[in-house]
Amino acid sequence: MVTKILGAKQCSQCKGTGFNSVDHFNGQFKAGGLCWLCRGKGRFYVGIVMGGFMSTLDD
Repeated sequence: MVTKILGAKQCSQCKGTGFNSVDHFNGQFKAGGLCWLCRGKGRFYVGIVMGGFMSTLDD
């Protein structure tokens, strides 16, 4: 599998800060803690994945 990195995109949950602005999931992730989605990085790398695996269902 080959991934071509195209760039980075700001996290949609923390708006790039890396921290939760409010509690999420009934308090499992607290406001002020590391963002539950990007884990404090504030961004995601965006790319294209070429290849992968193939699955077959055999009875």
